[in-house]
Amino acid sequence: MLDPISLGLLMAIGAGGAAAVARWRRRRERPSAAPAKATEAAAQRTGPQVSREAGAYRVDEVLLFMGEEYWLAGELALVREGTPALTLFVAPERAQDRWLAAPRQGDVLYALVADAALADLGWPGVEVPSAGGTMRRVEEGACTIVPSGEVPEGWSGAGRYAVFRAMETVAVVVEQGSNRLALKGKTVPRRMVERMG
Repeated sequence: MLDPISLGLLMAIGAGGAAAVARWRRRRERPSAAPAKATEAAAQRTGPQVSREAGAYRVDEVLLFMGEEYWLAGELALVREGTPALTLFVAPERAQDRWLAAPRQGDVLYALVADAALADLGWPGVEVPSAGGTMRRVEEGACTIVPSGEVPEGWSGAGRYAVFRAMETVAVVVEQGSNRLALKGKTVPRRMVERMG
C-alpha cells in the first residue's frame, strides 16, 4: 500500500515516473553491490591475503630486544599451504640492512643482517660455512612470496627459501627469479622481545 505522498507523486508524474519510482524503491531495499566491489578491488590492489595466527607481528610495529629497537618497516611472507612458513621483516637502521624473521613454529626469532659471503655462494646445498664451523639446513622448500610495507622491489610470486642453523647461529636464503636475499645472524628468544606501545 502506498502512502498518500507517494500516491500523489505517482498521479503527478504518470506511468513512466511510476516505473522510475518503483525501481528507486527496490534499489533502496536491496543491499548494494558497490561495497562488495570496492572490497574486491582493494584486495586485488594489496595482493593475496595471508592467514595469520593471533599474536603475530605486523608491519609498523616496534619491537625491543636487549635495548635495541626494531621498527618493522615491511615484510616478506614466505607462504606454504596458505600460512607463512617464515615471515621476514625488514628493520632498517642507519643504512644497515637488518631483518627479523619469525618462523611458523618455535619460541625464537632470528635477528639477521645481509651477508655478502653467503650471497656469493649461490643457492646453498645442505650446509653453509659459519665462523669456525658449518650450519646445517633445517628447512627448505618452494613458497609464494607475499610482500607488504616497505620492501625491495620485485619480491612477489613463486620462490624458494632455505634455513640453516648451528646452535644460536642462523642463516636464511630466499630466492625468487634473479632476486636473492642471503641473511645471517642469531636466534632471539621470543619471550625477551617486547612490543612497544
